[in-house]
Amino acid sequence: MKKLLLLLLLTLGVFSSYGSEKVNVFIQPSSPIVNEPFDLIFKIQLSGDEDPYISFDPGRFEVLGKSNQGVSIKTTILNGKFATKKEVNIVYSVQSQYSGQNYIRNIEVDFGGGKKEKLKNLSINVLKEPQRAKDIFVLAVPSKTDVYVGEGFDVNYYLYFKIGVLGSEVEKYPTLSKFLKRFHIVNEVVETVRYQGEMYRRTLKYSARLFAQKPGEATIDPLKLKVQYASSRNRGAFGFGLQLGQYRTRSFNSSKVKINVMSLPSENVPPYFTGLVGKHEFNLTVPRNKFLVNEAIEAKLEVKGVGALEAFDPPKIFSHESLEEFDTKGEIQPVDKQVQKKIFEYTFLPRAGFKLEPSTTKVAYFDPDQNVYVTTEIPVPEMIVSGANTTARSFTRPEVSAGEDVKDEKPQESIPNKGIVGIGLGKSVTSSLTPLRLNISLVMAIILVVISFFITGKKSSNENIKRLVKEAISKNCSYSTIYALINYLPGDEQKTATEKLGASSLSDQAKDHLLMLLDALERGTYSEGIHKTLKVNRKHINELRKLIE
Repeated sequence: MKKLLLLLLLTLGVFSSYGSEKVNVFIQPSSPIVNEPFDLIFKIQLSGDEDPYISFDPGRFEVLGKSNQGVSIKTTILNGKFATKKEVNIVYSVQSQYSGQNYIRNIEVDFGGGKKEKLKNLSINVLKEPQRAKDIFVLAVPSKTDVYVGEGFDVNYYLYFKIGVLGSEVEKYPTLSKFLKRFHIVNEVVETVRYQGEMYRRTLKYSARLFAQKPGEATIDPLKLKVQYASSRNRGAFGFGLQLGQYRTRSFNSSKVKINVMSLPSENVPPYFTGLVGKHEFNLTVPRNKFLVNEAIEAKLEVKGVGALEAFDPPKIFSHESLEEFDTKGEIQPVDKQVQKKIFEYTFLPRAGFKLEPSTTKVAYFDPDQNVYVTTEIPVPEMIVSGANTTARSFTRPEVSAGEDVKDEKPQESIPNKGIVGIGLGKSVTSSLTPLRLNISLVMAIILVVISFFITGKKSSNENIKRLVKEAISKNCSYSTIYALINYLPGDEQKTATEKLGASSLSDQAKDHLLMLLDALERGTYSEGIHKTLKVNRKHINELRKLIE
């Protein structure tokens, strides 16, 4: 019972704080020692430009000094309302020559203008000597306790020990349900550290990077360890020389840690805010900017930073009514424990020719250190898509412009057909054949137009092929030239040029050479259109020409 009461008193003295809604008083360290200074901290909430004055009766305590740690400002959103809080921290350095229960009385804070706050007397238990430190404990150590929604921070769970530890295992992992979690691989290296004035050995047992999802108070849950340790303190922290029966097994829990999660500022939020918190870099890569209709267009965007990239969606980079966009693939790769990068692979398919001018895509992230939104512009290069659509052409009669005279064609007089002998029909035979002759004439005219079109198209096509062949074997060779030549190969129009090439009757040597040219030209082996290390084989180009003509 006495031990339980002592534990309760010690627990109450861990934080040693009290006060009112506007004033809170803290003692640090929580258990002061005779003739050793400790801090008496006043945290005062301000509603304006008040300059509070503090007075109190120190009793048996001696005041060594006073310092003002400045005003801190916190902005929060509660029920859709924007609220700003000011807080000033005033610290007194105090010590006592007397052990036991001592008091600070008549504590009053004057805000000015007749506004005063009186507090109850403060009772402080001063110890003759420091309390004996624990031999073993588990401690959760967050890198931050005040974070914004979406801001990443690390939490490490350590096993601290001063006596020999044979081993440990996790009995219960922390749930951390209010956070987006990214677990770290733990290297359980033992290191020597100083904690609250005592020397300890410690080892990392569990680690994660967390991102709070909602504003308010969030809890870092405890980690439960089962530890096998020496039963005697004089064995040291190394555990050597232990004998059977000289060790114990016990479970240890870390304490819960409260995290204050703040809302992002609601003012000056850019419309292109990504939701990312912390510094990020954006790098867009487009291998080339000239394409043909129905040729796949690929681009890659790399985003690197400390934010929750798991929930980040790719921004739009190219947009046109003739540009079909497919599902964008995203892959996350770790850089270190804090930084990751997410790579997005875009795929587009142009359905018609067009040109997009160079532009920029704006994205923004929130900088928690500067408390501002930072805008970044991603340069987007121009895009040129050439070539006609592959859909079938339709031929219609030209429309008559407004105001143009339209002449009605008069039917020609019928000419007697000597090759036709009428038997008992007379003139009625001639009149009945006139519409038939007109229909035949119309059909013949259409046939002649179609034949003429194919002859003209064939001639135009042959001229285009000759031009492309001439460019291919000259210094003006380009990726689009070779691609267009291959695309003339007969085959399914829905297939790509490389698919047509593979299915063609060309020799294997010609196919390999043409594929090599496509790959080399696409990767920029030819600079400014001038051949450098590769040469176009005229024999294979002529073999391609003969097959497509």
